Amino acid sequence: MATRAEVEKFLERLRSDLERQQIDIPTLPDISVQALFIVQDDSSSIADLVNLISRDTALATRLVRHANSPAYRGLSRCATIRSAVTRLGMERARQTIIALSMKEVFQSGNDMIRQRMEALWNHSLEVAIISYLLARRHPHLDPDTALLAGLVHDIGIIPILRRAEKTPEIYEDPRALQAAADAAHVAIGRAMLKNWNFETEIIRAISEHENLQREPETESPISYSDIVQAANIESHVGTTHPLASIDREGVAALRRLAPRSPTRQLDWENDAIGLEHVNQIIE
Repeated sequence: MATRAEVEKFLERLRSDLERQQIDIPTLPDISVQALFIVQDDSSSIADLVNLISRDTALATRLVRHANSPAYRGLSRCATIRSAVTRLGMERARQTIIALSMKEVFQSGNDMIRQRMEALWNHSLEVAIISYLLARRHPHLDPDTALLAGLVHDIGIIPILRRAEKTPEIYEDPRALQAAADAAHVAIGRAMLKNWNFETEIIRAISEHENLQREPETESPISYSDIVQAANIESHVGTTHPLASIDREGVAALRRLAPRSPTRQLDWENDAIGLEHVNQIIE
């Protein structure tokens, strides 16, 4: 069992490497990186993004299916990658590409770490689904952006798990590993998303999702920070996780998202159409 001093030493090395930008940040799947560059390049066109997507048959199929989902379906079905990208728009297509390929980041050759990666992916997927459904209630928010924010909200845990593989006293003690993740994953996640050139609003949501004391301005609109924080809390309902038993009235995000509910219940499961939409994206 790791001592408190060993956990602090592990964290100190992480923070030092983070400040010096020496954290082992996993790379985005190649197609996601290229999509980022294409969309951010003013000289790029839809044809450039279509050509990129066409190199990955499985991704192309899923993107076309997404464009034909009830959320975006027009008078006619999209039969080609070009028509799918045109319907979604380049920015939304880029976000969808990243979301669909994100699971590749949650990988490890170590059996024990791989199990933790799989659990982390499943939790991230649940938060992403809830985030999507909650965002659908607010016209000024984009559900696809909320889904992507949910998928990456705990992304900072991945470098911690990878570092722990090389630190036996942490790796072999689940409680020490969890303590390290709780203490450092938000800061590392923020650094990763900046490195990947994610949108400011997603980075802000990831930076704030653990801060239960955050108090947005009363008149400010519902934000992705509210959505992801509430979705993260909802994902733990019915478990032994500390967030399952918090005072929901004390969390601004829950008050803002359920202003008329005395128990601050969000009832996100009642959106049957939204569940159909999001299941078509992630299946």
